[in-house]
Amino acid sequence: MIDAKLSNELTYQRERAMQIRQVTPTNSDVLQRYRAHRFWRLFNKEFIFRSLANLQDKTVLDFGCGEGQLGVQMGLLGARVSGVDISPDLIELARRRAELDHVDDRVDFQANDILESSPAEDSFDFVVCTDALHHVDLARVVPILCRCLKPGGMLIAKDPISLSQSFQAIRNRLPIETVASPGDRQLTNKDLAEIQRHFRKSEIVYFNLFGRFSRFLPNANRIDRGHPFTKAAMVMLLGFDRFLITVFPFLRRFCGEVVIVAQKAL
Repeated sequence: MIDAKLSNELTYQRERAMQIRQVTPTNSDVLQRYRAHRFWRLFNKEFIFRSLANLQDKTVLDFGCGEGQLGVQMGLLGARVSGVDISPDLIELARRRAELDHVDDRVDFQANDILESSPAEDSFDFVVCTDALHHVDLARVVPILCRCLKPGGMLIAKDPISLSQSFQAIRNRLPIETVASPGDRQLTNKDLAEIQRHFRKSEIVYFNLFGRFSRFLPNANRIDRGHPFTKAAMVMLLGFDRFLITVFPFLRRFCGEVVIVAQKAL
């Protein structure tokens, strides 16, 4: 990013960190959800944890780690995690989270720019990115992420997509508030191809067709702590999504998110 874009992004993330203010220890129900990943076909984060499989003593780079939720959860499940983000304010929250969950001996968070301080080659079993790749220059960053993977290591990335210009134009006209950082965008088919070309093999799994409407359900972000009716509604909605996407593959172009699972050559 050029200096102006980087400055705007850091300002946005500083304000975001101020809104979060405090972090709390990871709830045991949350951890059990991602350990069991019962609904991995429906929820993209459960799909990520299923793709990670057994994390015990695996090395993971959490690229664009933000305030550290995912990194700490992976640490609690046995991984050795290095989290990087350009925002010192979010990294401060991430470190506090690791301390509260007593994983600061195996989860390390650092504020740096991967273009200026690249990880060592062949050093990680996994690279995990959640809502990070659409912020970066893919042609420069993805090769770095691939190089730091061990032979046969895997990149697992979740990002928003926009694969239909006409659908996006309609969506932009809807009076739905969006939360986005400066310069935020969605990945295109060209972007997905750019990511895939650096790996031996890859899979793209699509999410959020009608699942977008789950944001309007009460307590949609707390279904691992109870709220059975909301959870049942979300399972039905996302299950309908999975049925439609499987039976009618052309509907993938109207989905809102993907998870990319890509493996480095042996």
